[in-house]
Amino acid sequence: MHLRRPVTKGAGAPLRHDEEQALAIASRADLVRVLGAPGTGKSTVAVAAVLDRVRRGECRPDEVLLVAATRLAAAEARDAVTAGLTGATTEPMARTMQSLGFAVLRQQAALLGQPAPRLLSGADQDLVLGDLLAGHRESGGGPAWPDDLAEALPTRGFREELRDLLMRAIEHGVSPDDLATLGREHGRPEWVAAAQVAREYDEVTALSRPGAFDPAWVLAAAAELLEDDPEARDRVRSGLRVVVVDDAHELTAPAARLLRVLTGSGVDLVLVGDPDATVQGFRGADPHHLVDPWPGRDEETHVLTRGHRLPATVHAAAARVTPKIAALGGGAQRGAAPAADGGVVEAHVLHSSAQEAAFVAHELRAAHLLGGVPWRQLAVVVRGSARQATLRRVLAARGVPVQGDAHRVPVRDEPAARPLLQLLTAVVDLARGRIDGLEAPDVLDLLTSPVIGADTVAVRRLRRVLRHEELAAGGARTSDELLGEVVLDPERLAHLGDDVGPLRRLAVALAAGRAVATTTETGWAPGVSAESVLWELWRALGVADAWRSTALAGGAAGVRADRSLDAVVALFDAAAAHQDALPASGPDAFLDAVAGQAVAADSLAARSPDADAVALVTPQTAAGREWHTVVVAGVQEGVWPDLRLRGSLLGSERLVDVVTGRDRTGAGAATAVRHDETRLFHVALTRATERVVVTAVAAEDEQPSVYLDVVDPRDDDGSRREPTDVPAPLDLTGLVAVLRQRLASTDSGVVARAVARLAHLAAAGVPGAAPSTWWALRDLSDTRALRGPDDPVRVSPSRVALFGECSLRWLLQSSGGDGPSSVSQEVGTLVHDIAHELGDAGEPAFLAELERRWPELGMAPGWVTDQKLERARQMVHWLAEYHQRARAEGWRPVATEAGFRVELGRAVLGGSVDRLEADEQGRLRVIDYKTGASAPTAAELVEHPQLGSYQVAIAEGGFGEHGREGAGAALVHLGRARTSRNAVQEQQPIADSDEPRHFHDLITDTADGMAAATFVARPEDNRCRICPVRSSCPAHEEGGRLR
Repeated sequence: MHLRRPVTKGAGAPLRHDEEQALAIASRADLVRVLGAPGTGKSTVAVAAVLDRVRRGECRPDEVLLVAATRLAAAEARDAVTAGLTGATTEPMARTMQSLGFAVLRQQAALLGQPAPRLLSGADQDLVLGDLLAGHRESGGGPAWPDDLAEALPTRGFREELRDLLMRAIEHGVSPDDLATLGREHGRPEWVAAAQVAREYDEVTALSRPGAFDPAWVLAAAAELLEDDPEARDRVRSGLRVVVVDDAHELTAPAARLLRVLTGSGVDLVLVGDPDATVQGFRGADPHHLVDPWPGRDEETHVLTRGHRLPATVHAAAARVTPKIAALGGGAQRGAAPAADGGVVEAHVLHSSAQEAAFVAHELRAAHLLGGVPWRQLAVVVRGSARQATLRRVLAARGVPVQGDAHRVPVRDEPAARPLLQLLTAVVDLARGRIDGLEAPDVLDLLTSPVIGADTVAVRRLRRVLRHEELAAGGARTSDELLGEVVLDPERLAHLGDDVGPLRRLAVALAAGRAVATTTETGWAPGVSAESVLWELWRALGVADAWRSTALAGGAAGVRADRSLDAVVALFDAAAAHQDALPASGPDAFLDAVAGQAVAADSLAARSPDADAVALVTPQTAAGREWHTVVVAGVQEGVWPDLRLRGSLLGSERLVDVVTGRDRTGAGAATAVRHDETRLFHVALTRATERVVVTAVAAEDEQPSVYLDVVDPRDDDGSRREPTDVPAPLDLTGLVAVLRQRLASTDSGVVARAVARLAHLAAAGVPGAAPSTWWALRDLSDTRALRGPDDPVRVSPSRVALFGECSLRWLLQSSGGDGPSSVSQEVGTLVHDIAHELGDAGEPAFLAELERRWPELGMAPGWVTDQKLERARQMVHWLAEYHQRARAEGWRPVATEAGFRVELGRAVLGGSVDRLEADEQGRLRVIDYKTGASAPTAAELVEHPQLGSYQVAIAEGGFGEHGREGAGAALVHLGRARTSRNAVQEQQPIADSDEPRHFHDLITDTADGMAAATFVARPEDNRCRICPVRSSCPAHEEGGRLR
């Protein structure tokens, strides 16, 4: 076994530093300030400043502290420092500011014999605030909020705004009394109300969570301790000689306060950063703490002007961005020189978001396949997480591996974790008695989730089984109602066959969760926690082995399985952490905590290793990192920059301005937001060591951001930026497509080269390369006719009409292209059934039967169903009205749904009629009920094929003992097509027409056509618009792809 030191960011730092870096490292002032633009080696200086003091013997390793902005950065800094040392330390040499403050408080608590302090998460805070606000609503008491906030008080968004206001107050040392005073002085009644909540909040957390600290209060409490307790201050200082703060532009007010009291009097402070690179402004970071003077300190400022990352072109683009940011500290660091000549900066505008994603995928694949750049040296930066999902999906589909990021998004948003949380929610609600069963949409969502994996066909099949069982038992409940009931009864599902297998698995999992989620009169039973219930749910689902096998198999499916397993592990880790923090809480408290998580929580849970893959990040997560090629995507107006004012509901940003003495109201506040947004863009732009590609969409509802013209200035002629065409995909499918296009070239050389390359690809088995697979070159699979010359052909009256309109549509629909029936068709069928079964019983009987059988349709309750029912009532009203009219005109009913079958040469005409009537002379008339929305014109009625076919059936003795003499046929409209003038449309008897054999000939010709080998599409706008087989019709674009 070989033990090797891990390769770290710091380990790769150059042994020789440039002159400015060396001066900064050697500086020994009370406060050393190191400013540098992106890529000038600031983090290298921070690490080297620590190592230099230790190597020179000025201090021991455990007397030096390196502070980083995030846990990830602190871990990398710790590895870098450790790689340069030979000894061990008793304390971590790299921390975050929160970790440092927490360590101070923990040390004090240990000395006093008090419980160890505990950090409250944002979700914990949200839970406390939610309980307080809910109590105010129920009691009718509480603070007097402004009237315009009344509707917002119960919402999570309001609690987030309130939490932000309280945290900003804590960070700047504003007590509840101070907040109330400021509210009255500045005409902000919401601050006065928030002050009262803050008092209650402090009291509640002190009683229910002793030793717990808010994230904002940790640093303020540590600073306050050291300010008020000289003994504690001397004790902490005695173990330190120097504090080095990397990325000091991310310091918040309480962090700066803690550093001021912690350093000095023999403890040096080194601040390293770039005021143009602040990305944590939404969390209170303020670059002024880096550049403003620190009173009472002997200060030295060093500016790094030699670049080590940005090539000349990227450097020039960044130099055009920085003037758009307020030059804090004079902006001396902006004069840094580029690292080398060259570099590429491009700006592209696409027609749509889909094209933009495809273009990004192409650029990444081109950089990897043609440029030889490893996937891990490529990154895509987007303004927010909302656009990440779309890009991740498109990149994966185009063969671009993307780093798994189950640890970078809230666990509630992970597709694999979401159904487990839904199941836990259902179990908790059932155990608490809040619900009696599940809603159908929730059941369907769980069935189609990754943990069950049922597709729409399986769902339709199990719905059909449930309805069949219900109708067989004489019930009338819909499949939606049945889903919510039987999912709680796995034993009942065990007897319904394999078609309900997915639902049975879900029911078994729910039963397992409910078995352990037991309650007592006072709450949850001992041992019941989110972790225990989740474990039973996960074990009962039985997907662990399948996911594990898929993950180990690799490929795209393996990557998805890896991420799913990571998400599940992260969920269990979050449940365990919540249980450790709040041992007395139950599963419902965990659900509240997860629901309130707006950003990913830190997790030390094991994850699958990230392979060589592209990073898909936001500016906040990109800070401090670098890649060969960076694509900055989604640079849209209104998105980047996002100029909406922060904290606008309760004025948290205004509170900071008041406390710090800054006037940023109105235009000043908008300017501050614009500078913050530009800093984010500047950070994204300066992550590349070689190439930057900036993309945006230009469409009717989206316009490119002004940042595009800053990065890639246009000519002064005012011309618009022309959209970029998306190149063919850089994969074998795209290559085959390009080569096949070149076959149409007029250049014989181009054609010859394309033929040769296609032949090579075809020999390698690449799909689509062999001409034998090209649809345009394929011969007909079968030239024979559908029927032999002597074979009979079955013809129905309705199909005669359809064949006459479009023979291709008839063929496709007769071969299974009809698709499922619509709700309107099902309503029409029900009305036909009532007309057949009840005959001329009258409107009251029709209505009663309609009400009795309506549940058979299985329609969900709601206004749409009510509208359909009202229309059905109107249909049976018109049906009864026609029966009265027929009797008044002397027609008597002969039969309903009467079948017939007659032979006309090879044509076998068969079917049934809705109603057969006879006049006083015994002549027969066929009635065809129409429940649709269209009616034929008077001219079309004369040639109506369906009615004419019915008359032929009468003439040829199709109705036997009822007679052969016809009195015509008629359409009776019961649907939306009915008007007072067309309620009954009659076709004259064929015996009275000029061509009595016209419809006979039509039927025989139709039979010959149906038996032929060729079927012609006859496009017509109105018919084609509703045609169910349009996607297979070569007369239309969507169906012509096989031509």
